[in-house]
Order: sequence, then C-alpha cells, then structure tokens
Amino acid sequence: MNPLIQVSIPMEWDGLMIKEILFNHYQFSRKSLSKVKNTKGIYLNGEPVYVTVRVHRGDLLQIYVPIETSEFIPPEPVDFEIVYEDQDIVVVNKPAGIVVHPTKSHPNRTLANGLVYYWKAKGERFRFRPVHRLDRDTSGLLVIAKNQYAHHKLALQLQDRTLKRTYRAIVHGYVAEDKGIIDAPIMKDPEHALRRIVVTDLHPETKPAITYYKVIERFSDATLIELQLATGRTHQIRVHMSYIGHPLVGDELYGGEIGENGMQRQALHAIELEFHHPTTEKSLHYHAPLPLDMQSFLFQHLA
Repeated sequence: MNPLIQVSIPMEWDGLMIKEILFNHYQFSRKSLSKVKNTKGIYLNGEPVYVTVRVHRGDLLQIYVPIETSEFIPPEPVDFEIVYEDQDIVVVNKPAGIVVHPTKSHPNRTLANGLVYYWKAKGERFRFRPVHRLDRDTSGLLVIAKNQYAHHKLALQLQDRTLKRTYRAIVHGYVAEDKGIIDAPIMKDPEHALRRIVVTDLHPETKPAITYYKVIERFSDATLIELQLATGRTHQIRVHMSYIGHPLVGDELYGGEIGENGMQRQALHAIELEFHHPTTEKSLHYHAPLPLDMQSFLFQHLA
C-alpha cells in the first residue's frame, strides 16, 4: 500500500511534533488522525512512531491510512463511466436514472453498488464516500473519496466553494436575462414527501440557497443555460428555475413537461468539475459532454 503522505521534512518544520504538521499543514481532522494512530500508520524514517514525536530536517515522514470497506453495500454491476481514479479519489460520469447511494426506496442498483463491484473486480476494497450528490435523474460528474482524509479535504473545498460544480440545463421558455443570481431560501414542502419549495418569509426550516446562471443558447420555447451553485440544497437548481418561471424540461415535479422531444427526465447535467487533489494539491478539471437525450432535444430545436 502506498503512503497517503510521504514528505522529507523541510527546515521550517524542524522541531515540530508530527501532530502539529498533520493538523496545521495537512488539515487532518481529529477523527482522521485518530484512525491513523489506532492503525499505527505513522512512520518516521521507516519506523512506526507516535504523533508526539518531534521531527528534524531531512527526516522522511510517511502516513498510511487504513483501508475501509462499505460492508453493507453488496457489489452489483451498474453502468457508469470512470473519468479519473487514483488511490485517493474516483471521478465518475453518472448516467441519468441511477441513484447515488442505497435508500429504502432504492436499495440496490445504485452507483455505490456499482463502484463496490468495480473495485472488487480489481481486487480492491474501499468505502464509498461521495463528496456531493446528484439526483437520480440528473446525469454528470461526481467525485467520490476513497478514504476519510480525502473526503475531509474535499468537503472543506465544498464548504469554501473552491470545489466548483458547473451544470447545463434546458429550461422551458425564453430566458430574457443573459445572466442572473437567484437568492431564494429553500425548505421541504410540508405537503409533499419529495418536493422542496422557496419560502421568502422568515421560517425556521428554510436554508439559504444561491444559484448563478447564464444563458448559453435561446430557442423559441426553451433555453439552454449554465449554472453554478453557491450552496448545495436538495433539488436547488430545479426549485430555483421553477421559482423564476422556467422549470427544467422533463421535470414534472417542479412544473416541467415530460416527454417533450424525447426528454423523459429533468434536462440537467453536471458538465464540469474543478477542485484541488486532496493530497497532491494539484488543480484538477474534468468535463463530461451532454448526454444523448439532451443533445437530441437541442438538435431538434435547431432543425
């Protein structure tokens, strides 16, 4: 197993305790560090040591994280595309119609089942740790962490908005403004099990929600738009676009029409994903082309 972190101690770290380095320079959470300690995953110059040991310039520090598994997720073959993978993360392009994680209503045939199956076929074991989610009928890019440390680092990027998610959607109607910001709080609809609603009055259950959009192309009765999220509420894009009078094509739950020009689901796709690698800090950028159903809809409107 390769170390999660392998570093030659520089002069400025001389005399520091290992735990100071891991907390201050690698942003370890206390939970992550505890797991590494409990599995004796800290090595200095090839020897296991405690986190209170002080390092010196030129020492070789290696950190190994324990392998965890998703014990209660049975492996099943599921159709999805691996866009990128290494020992810490995997980026996938999820097709529409697949739930990310098993639920009571969707206990199997999920992306989690498929990834566990894929890893098992390679003789590998990892715990399924999605950093963010996509609705069942939303397609596109999703990053999954393969260990707790990677998940923690990516979650921090999600919080401070350096993990950027860009979407493309086809909405009903002619969107007049070239770009806009929708700042409207969202809460669960008390009269519907799945639906979310915008509530402008003060309410203790509302959560702030901000969506940025810009027009990519206009048609007579539909508009292709690009969106980015400042927050990550459930159904946020779908709720916000419906709120301003432009529900997504195919999104019956929020006022869209299904079946139009072949769209059998909400016309929403996570097209780009940008973030820094949790261990190398390298800037990563991935793109997933629009799926065929959305391409077909646009082609028919261009014809």
